[in-house]
Amino acid sequence: MIKIFWLFTGFLVCISPAQDYLWPVKAGRYLTAVFGEERPGRYHTGIDVRTFGNIGYELVAIEDGYISRIRTSSKGYGKTIYITLIDDNTAVYAHLDHFTPEIDNLVNALHEYYGKYTIDHKIDSREYPVKKGDLVGYSGDTGGVSGPHLHFEIRNPDEQPINPFQSSLNVNDNHPPIVQSIAFIPLDANAAIGGFTEQRVYPLKKLSETEYVLEDTIYLAGNIGLAVQAYDRMTEQFFNFGIHSANLLVDAQFIYSMQYDEINWENASKLYTEKNYSLARLGYGKFYHLFSHHESKSLPFINSKSREGFNFKRGGPHDTIINVQDYAGNKTEVKTYIYSDQIPEYDYSVKFEKNRCTISFGNAQDFVPYFYLTGKFAESTRKSPDYYEMGNNVYIIDNLIKPYDVIEIYAKDSKGVSSIPSFHAMPDTTTLFLGGEFQLNQYDYGTIFRFTEESFSGLNAFLSMRREGVQHKYPLQRKSKLDLVSALLPAREFLNVDHIKVYYESPTPIEIFQMDLSGAIVSPDTSFTLNLMDDEIRLSGNPHTFYDSVHVWVSDTQAPPPDEGKIIKGPYLIEPGLIPYNKEIKLDISLEKVVSKENLGIYYFSKKTEKWNYLTSQLVDGEDYISTTILSGEMFAVIRESTAPVISNLIPDVNGTYFSKDLEHISFKVEDSFSGVEGETDVIVKIDGREVVFEYNSYQKKVRYPLKYNLKKGTHSLYVQAADKVGNLSKIEGEFLVK
Repeated sequence: MIKIFWLFTGFLVCISPAQDYLWPVKAGRYLTAVFGEERPGRYHTGIDVRTFGNIGYELVAIEDGYISRIRTSSKGYGKTIYITLIDDNTAVYAHLDHFTPEIDNLVNALHEYYGKYTIDHKIDSREYPVKKGDLVGYSGDTGGVSGPHLHFEIRNPDEQPINPFQSSLNVNDNHPPIVQSIAFIPLDANAAIGGFTEQRVYPLKKLSETEYVLEDTIYLAGNIGLAVQAYDRMTEQFFNFGIHSANLLVDAQFIYSMQYDEINWENASKLYTEKNYSLARLGYGKFYHLFSHHESKSLPFINSKSREGFNFKRGGPHDTIINVQDYAGNKTEVKTYIYSDQIPEYDYSVKFEKNRCTISFGNAQDFVPYFYLTGKFAESTRKSPDYYEMGNNVYIIDNLIKPYDVIEIYAKDSKGVSSIPSFHAMPDTTTLFLGGEFQLNQYDYGTIFRFTEESFSGLNAFLSMRREGVQHKYPLQRKSKLDLVSALLPAREFLNVDHIKVYYESPTPIEIFQMDLSGAIVSPDTSFTLNLMDDEIRLSGNPHTFYDSVHVWVSDTQAPPPDEGKIIKGPYLIEPGLIPYNKEIKLDISLEKVVSKENLGIYYFSKKTEKWNYLTSQLVDGEDYISTTILSGEMFAVIRESTAPVISNLIPDVNGTYFSKDLEHISFKVEDSFSGVEGETDVIVKIDGREVVFEYNSYQKKVRYPLKYNLKKGTHSLYVQAADKVGNLSKIEGEFLVK
């Protein structure tokens, strides 16, 4: 086979010559997703072709070959057909509504033979040959879908997914990718961004359709990784898509390159070495790493020479160029200007006298001061005041009037880099309630404690952690008007910590937050079992669940009650929540004091949807525990659900009368709005006492069994039973008449 090679920013790529494939569905070249996009815990390994909310579009063989495999399931890919092509690649068509009549007959026979709906059947190459353009099935909405579409893949002879756009399967696209923002990520304890040790996101300015810049000069120190938030738009398409490639140069040195042309199935667990997990969890959106992280070099689409960040040494400027490209070759360039050094600092004093404030800088030269007035609350507006320069770096602001009772002060040096702002409150006899919200953000490189005040205190605050009965004190730095943050805390700082609190320094210290912690340090190379919260929670996992030593902890928390059901145990907050798990962790929750164990399940609370979601749960044999597996830190609870599934639209209905020629199938809807219905395993259908193998469409929530023959005239019995995932049961039983 002929091979073609080219060099892409130091990235040697090898692909087969483009094949002259047909478009796989007669629904137009409209897409909803492309190859390489992120899905929960995995990569998207094909393209999704839009079918505009409809089913039944004709699917055709893209090249000569033979049908080599048939799968049916109520989950995953649903009804799926595999065609091995004459070039030894395999075309995969998923979520079909139905196959051709010939294949449907085969599938029905296989269902009866295996006695179940879920099948995966391989076919001899001589049985079902196809020619290019032959009809092979019809698009649908079966399996795990959020709406009708065709999921289409091309797999190479090793059965690994490759980008379909390497062939003639492409769409018209004249739009370059859109780049929204750039993130800087500390990669060790000595790294800092703008004077702080926490990752930061900066917006970009658009100069043209293909050029963006970072307007501000950023001060970086230490080993830093860059990440970019970008997406693609296509001509005459209505969705945002993933990009095809990205690369980074710093001072004309190659740092990183990736290009989504091939993805191996075993790459799923490494998704978040290449895409940023914590930024997505914090609500910033999806970011692509521009540095090699953990095991990402082993991914086939990442250049093996990519570097693990860049060490920004002090005292010099750095130019960075980021190129982002889509599948059609449209390219966007991002330029940034970075300075390696500590952020500038200026000494100044602030003195209030009635409605006047005097700000006196030291002997600092070559700077420009900035002053803003604001209020003590998050929603307070911000404005520039009139001020007077009195000489000798002394400035006066007059006519200070509430609600503008907080002054923000910072300065910029000759390079335009800002110092860290400071905030100062006018003397006030009114005492505001001191409260707020906390976050214990644990990243790959360490943990940062953040406390967000409800109102500006103007006081110095400290974090105190109790370790083996001894209090350890950590100063909190004011990052913005209301945000107080700690320095970077390595995992070892949390060893044996059982209580944390925040207090303000004053003649009488004011405690404003405290919380019990129950946790342990988990090393990456060992298995673990943690009994936490006086054995209320048990967590266990295998080696390499995490890449680094991690502080795993649990605390009581608050969460909204479920719309249905009742919380029996919890809710509990399990952390870390900003570090991805490489492997599942087993979660056991004690039921020792729970009298009835019926209709219980473990649920997690989604902050995005503000809903409780069921996790596959089971009682632990011989123990008073209920168990599940988890792949992220969340809020969890044991919830009892008492509402049974609803069965509706039954055909044939009990006591109904039907003509034999009109009755072609048994069908009904089964819905459960909380724990849900599994489908194949939770539903039973019997006709005349014989259990049948039916199809369950999870998107339509519909059960359907095609009758293989016309029912004889007379009375027939029907039994339908549906259970939800925690065992609540509904059933309909009776007879119907066939004429």
